[in-house]
Formats: sequence, C-alpha cells, structure tokens
Amino acid sequence: MSTEHGVQRLFLLLLLCHAVFVIYGSLAPFRFAPVPLDQAWAEFQQIIFSPPRLFSRANLLANILIGIPGPFLFLAAFQTRNSRLAALALLVPAVAYSTVLAGTAEFLQLFFPGRITTLSDILAQTLGGAMGATLWLAIGPFTRTMLGALLFQDDRVRTEAFLFWCYLGLLLLGHLLPLDMTAKLGSLYRQWEEGRILLVPFQSWTGPLDLLHSLPSVLIWVPVGWYLSQFRSWPLIPILLAVIALAASLEFMQIFVRSRTTDATAIILALAGGGVGWRLGKERGNVLMSGPKPQGIALHRHILLGATLFLGWFSLALLRFWSPFTFQFDKTFLAGRVRDMGMIPLQMYVGKSYLHSAANILELLAYFLPLGLLFSWLVSRHFHGHARRAVYVLFGTMACLLAGLIEFGQIFIPPRYPDITDWLFMVAGALIGHAVGTAIWKKRTIAQPWLSQE
Repeated sequence: MSTEHGVQRLFLLLLLCHAVFVIYGSLAPFRFAPVPLDQAWAEFQQIIFSPPRLFSRANLLANILIGIPGPFLFLAAFQTRNSRLAALALLVPAVAYSTVLAGTAEFLQLFFPGRITTLSDILAQTLGGAMGATLWLAIGPFTRTMLGALLFQDDRVRTEAFLFWCYLGLLLLGHLLPLDMTAKLGSLYRQWEEGRILLVPFQSWTGPLDLLHSLPSVLIWVPVGWYLSQFRSWPLIPILLAVIALAASLEFMQIFVRSRTTDATAIILALAGGGVGWRLGKERGNVLMSGPKPQGIALHRHILLGATLFLGWFSLALLRFWSPFTFQFDKTFLAGRVRDMGMIPLQMYVGKSYLHSAANILELLAYFLPLGLLFSWLVSRHFHGHARRAVYVLFGTMACLLAGLIEFGQIFIPPRYPDITDWLFMVAGALIGHAVGTAIWKKRTIAQPWLSQE
C-alpha cells in the first residue's frame, strides 16, 4: 500500500469516527421515546423554517468547533489529486456534508426527550464546516505530507518536527479551553479583583503541597526543552528564552479567558521544565555520540530509569484523580455511589458546557499519554513481528487496568465522580501515547540500529 493510499484510508476512518461521535454525542444518554415519523418530520420542518434561537455563545462556539473536522476530513479522504483545483471542486460537497450531518443529528434528537433540536446548531456546524474546508485549503497538503512521514515513511526529522508543532498546538488549546473569551475591561477588572491575575510569582502558594500540584506545569515544558536541545541543537540560553516567551504568551492569552487564572508562577515553572528538558536532551545526545554501552550496564540503567519514571507518573496521576484522599467505606454511601456511577459513555457530559467537557477530556488524554510513551520506550521497541503484537495487547490490558484502578478508587472519595467515559479517555490517551512513541522509536532505530539493543 502506497503512502498516499494509506493516508487517505486513515482520513476516511477519522471521518467515520467523527460522524459517529457527532451522532452519539447528540443522542446520549439514549432515552428513546417513539414518535411517528411524519409527526417528527413536520416538527423538524417547523424548526428549520423558524428564526434561529441562540441559547448561549458557548453553545454556538462549541457547535462551530464540532463542525470544523467534518469537511476537513472529507476533503482529505476524497481529494485523490494533490491540487488546489481538486480541493475547490469538492468544497461545496464538503460543506454540504457538514450540513447534512448536523441536520441528521438534530432530527434524530426529536426521538430522544431531553435533547433540544435547534436551527442554530445546524447553522453553527455548517459555519464550522466552512471554516474546516478553508483550513484544509490552507494546511491540507502540509498535513497530508506530515502524516505520511509519521505513519508510512522513515523520515525521522520531518516526523519529529510535525509532532513538536502538534504538541505546541495542544499546549495552546489546553491553556485557552473552555474558550470563554472576553476583552471587556469590566470583566478583566473583576478577574483582577477576584485574584485570578497574579503578577507576583508564588503569591498563591500556601504550603509544600502546592509544589506537588505544580509539577505537571513543570513537566509539560520538558518536551519543549528536550526537542530544541536534541533535534535543533540549541544551547541552554536560547532554549530558556524561547520557553519564557512561549509561557508568557500563553499566560497573557489566558487573561482573556474568564474561567482561567493567569499566574506569573507558571512562567517560572515553565523555565524549570525547559531547563530539565535541555539537560535530558544533552544527556541523550552524549549517549548517541558515545555509542552502545555494555548490555548489563545499559539494561540496569534502563530498568531503573523506567521504574522511576513510571512511579513518578503514577504518583502524579493519583494526586490528580484521588485528591483530597478523603476515602469513605460506609456501605450505604458506597451503594449509592455504585448506583449513580455513569455506565453510558458521555452520559455525565450531557447538559454540561461542551467546551468545559472538552477541557476535561483533553486533560484525561494528557495525563495518560505519558504512560504510552514510557511503555513504548521501555518495552515495545525491543520486540518485533508477532512478539510486538503480543506486547501491544499486554499494554492495552495494562492501560485498562490502571485506568480502572483510578476510576474504582474514586468510588470511595466523595468529591470525585467515577465514570466509564473518563476510563475510556484515559485508555485512549495511553494508546495514543504508545502509538506515537512506537512511531518515533521505529524511525530512530532505523537511523541508529544499536538503539534497539539498549
């Protein structure tokens, strides 16, 4: 299978997944109530030909964002020729696909009480579809080329550059969600009065526990320093200046997000993370220059470092998802918790802000992505063929068990809400991390075969 066909099939699969997600999310929690088809169609027509109603700006923005991927993936899947003219020819069908998908989801909601069918949702997703099609015209060829290099070629430099920019994009998204933006001076002043714009570093810290809670803010900048050190060969000072500039820019943008807190402490923490990343990249560069070490020494270091990193990750995950550790074992309390536990995927997000839900989902993915990266580095890259497939199954099982353990523990903690949706996204984050790590190590092993023997 050629690279072009492989990328096209991937986009087609993603297009299908997006359609399923839109329909599924529109109908959850699936409280079906039969309605005669002609009655439902008449009601739908009445809604379509009525003036649109805007329930909230957050809902409008969420529907626009939901509509963006559809036409983008549509063009990626069905544009067989890599030309701007072919993309323009498919532009109208791509946007029409977005409208049809949104209309289908809204029509089906008439059969599920509790869901609200509105014309504004269809229009917003159509607008998002137009934006998605425009986005494909701007970056589509670049995206296709980068994905081909990542998944089907041995272009290590291009792959790592693409992943780095994707990582920066996720950092930006993570800092701006839930996108409740404002530029009104009154709102900004209220944020200042409420102590959500902190210009003095560490002024919000009250004890040693704050240091533990701030570790993720350090760790998210480690990959930036590591990449710039190892793959761009930047010295320490330019790396630290780049990290300071990026972190300061993100914190400045957070001033305009109503639900976020802007804190100068984050810039100091980013500086520490960038420094750690530089050091790790420098150490790694020294290893690559010195060549392979004796197998016994390499294996011992490999196991020790891997175990330390895994325990560190697991401790941070427990701190995030089990804090404040107020376990209760009362039988009546536990029975109620088990009874109320959400067992239908996405059920707990129904009725909540889509953008706040997106922020929560991104956090779940981010916390478990390092688990996949660690396992691909420690274990998966040392196996090939059928043995590697067995290792994949082993990792999938381990990810399910670890995510299940964290969600199970939340049953005993009153402020926490165990939910199968969170479990699914935790496992998905681990699998994504493992897939990315495997792709990286495959290309690095081709470039330096002795790495697979470490």
